[in-house]
Amino acid sequence: MFLPFIPGDYDGLAVTLSTMAQISGIAGLLLVPIGIFWLVTEIINKRKKDEKNANKTAYRFAIVSLIVSCIIAIAVSIGALIGTGPTFGILTFVACIYIVSKFIVQFLKMKKEGNIKFGPIPFYLICIPSIIVLIRFMFIIPATEFSRNHAIRQSEILIRDIESYYATHGHYPISLLSLRSDYKPSVIGIKQYRYEPFENAYNLCFEQFSYQIGVSEIVMYNKLDEQDISSHDTDLLVLAPDQINLQRGHLEVHDLPNPHWKYFWFD
Repeated sequence: MFLPFIPGDYDGLAVTLSTMAQISGIAGLLLVPIGIFWLVTEIINKRKKDEKNANKTAYRFAIVSLIVSCIIAIAVSIGALIGTGPTFGILTFVACIYIVSKFIVQFLKMKKEGNIKFGPIPFYLICIPSIIVLIRFMFIIPATEFSRNHAIRQSEILIRDIESYYATHGHYPISLLSLRSDYKPSVIGIKQYRYEPFENAYNLCFEQFSYQIGVSEIVMYNKLDEQDISSHDTDLLVLAPDQINLQRGHLEVHDLPNPHWKYFWFD
């Protein structure tokens, strides 16, 4: 879950896996009420010493849990699909369905033998999703801020060299397009810096992996505080300047404590 926020070389798969982990934790909350009812029912049956009814109850709760697990598997597969593409999404879905099917076969066998006993599964259904979601909500925002601030600090050398270029040539670089980048954010979930000359200065930005699922965050530097970015390149080619300003596409713009830095949220 927190791998994309850790310092290191970029790894696109880490972003997808983090999204999948967050989705599985949040969607897994559907299992919590099942686990609670299952646990209460098991305790009641145990006190009554009703083994026959206990087996039937355990089987029913197990089947309901597996059905909900299939729904969670679909949600996680959609996260893999969005993050990496159809191949990984399909493979994830097939793997999840295979695992669930193995459990179904096992439970059918146990039902036939009348050997479904009280175990730790209700505790797992309650505790695991709850712990994942609790950890996420406690630490995901601090992790995002740490990642963002680290990438901003790493950009200081690039900004210094851009300004040095301006001092030497009297203008900012037209482009930094190259095969390889020597200036890296050094965060696992941040791929690269992007640069463009902009009016009397320039924009320098990177895409920060957002803690909000489905939201893209662009963090941008402009020494004149004239940051701006569009959601689609076709807008920049087709629309008139006044139209572009009316439909940039971002949901929110936030100032950062770092001088001349802002970040944009896009859905």
